[in-house]
Amino acid sequence: MKKSEHYIVVNNKSYPYSISPSDDKEMPCFKCKAARINQKFLLEDIPALLIDLPEMILDEIEYRAKQKDVIRFRVTQEDKNIIAKKAQKNGFKNVSSYLRFLALGR
Repeated sequence: MKKSEHYIVVNNKSYPYSISPSDDKEMPCFKCKAARINQKFLLEDIPALLIDLPEMILDEIEYRAKQKDVIRFRVTQEDKNIIAKKAQKNGFKNVSSYLRFLALGR
């Protein structure tokens, strides 16, 4: 299997996604930035994922639209690096998601 890149149209807008090989031949990596997906799936689960993808994209768009307020606080560069490493280690895509999870417990 080689990497394949495609587009899905949702509400007259095209969103890219890709399916690429991984170290496990039975589980290719599926990436769709619009739906915030970047993980391996079983080959037999890909068709169901593609069916659900438009709804997942719409849900992500709605979720992001609700996030308008900003909370800021200052940290040292060392603290910022430690927080970023912990976020990555725990599987979060960014520091904001990690801090939101810690603060809200979800």
